[in-house]
Amino acid sequence: MGNVSLIVMEQGGAWPGRVGDSENVVAVHDDSEALLHRTLQKLELLRRRGQHPRIAVLACNAETDRASVARRARVAHELLRAVAGVAFGRLLLSTANGASLQLRHELLALANALTSSRTLAGTAATVTVRFGDFESAR
Repeated sequence: MGNVSLIVMEQGGAWPGRVGDSENVVAVHDDSEALLHRTLQKLELLRRRGQHPRIAVLACNAETDRASVARRARVAHELLRAVAGVAFGRLLLSTANGASLQLRHELLALANALTSSRTLAGTAATVTVRFGDFESAR
């Protein structure tokens, strides 16, 4: 049925702006533990509809504790798996303006780990990181 963009928002994450022609959003309210489960549910729903995410965005919050970093990595891995099956799929890890140095380091390390993973082997998918608002970067 077609390609879509999927935006996954961590609680407290900044809206990344428009990323494609068609968007679906997974938002979590008070329970950050539910993010992976809700993301997997949305990916399954899209798959059943015959839709495939070509662009996935993980809008990250400022948390850098061990549990948040691990949870973020699990969600990012699932999003990467979803876009890797589509020609020229793209995963974007996004933060708000003023991201801490620790968060920047964590996201760059995550992008490096995802890029080195077997999930990307034989695909044209990419992983990118954006710090802050795209509009203000111009």
